[in-house]
Amino acid sequence: MRTRPRRLAVIGFALLTALSTTASLPSAAAGGHGRPEHHPHGGGLSATIRFTEYGIPHIVAKDYAGLGFGTGWAQAADQVCALADGFVTVRGERSRYFGPDAAPDGSLSSATKNVSSDLYFRGVREAGTVDKLLTEPAPAGPSREVKETMRGFAAGYNAWLKQNRITDPACKGADWVRPVTTLDVAAHGFALAVLGGQGRGVDG
Repeated sequence: MRTRPRRLAVIGFALLTALSTTASLPSAAAGGHGRPEHHPHGGGLSATIRFTEYGIPHIVAKDYAGLGFGTGWAQAADQVCALADGFVTVRGERSRYFGPDAAPDGSLSSATKNVSSDLYFRGVREAGTVDKLLTEPAPAGPSREVKETMRGFAAGYNAWLKQNRITDPACKGADWVRPVTTLDVAAHGFALAVLGGQGRGVDG
């Protein structure tokens, strides 16, 4: 019984990661409503991104890594500052950049101060919690497709950072916006998966 919450957490973050990308599977809809079709590439991966009404991206790729790549690129293009802020959180670095007594936005845990958030997420990272979950074979751990999607997401996010200039004043020129790893992406998914459980008791 001790392994049940752990396994549920793995399955939860795997599904969350998969769902964040399957919403962008190839679509029959065409046209970008004023936004051109994009063909981003980098690190040996590529995808085609077509935007439909309200700027919704539809991603066409030859495999799951490419699908993740296109998703990472499209999300970075639309909300790079919000994504980067989340990666700062799961790395346990909020106090360093935003001050220990400032309050996180609550999207990844119930912490009321950055120092509490950092203690929790540093603990998760130093214990190797997510690393261990990634090594579990499916279905207890994420499937090969989910792992490839996460790897592609990191590559797509990083490629966008490398090839574009950030204009959003929320993080323009900020040194906390930097490339991510597959582990960062998985840690973000893990935080979302346990948000309703241990994530609600971070201050305690």
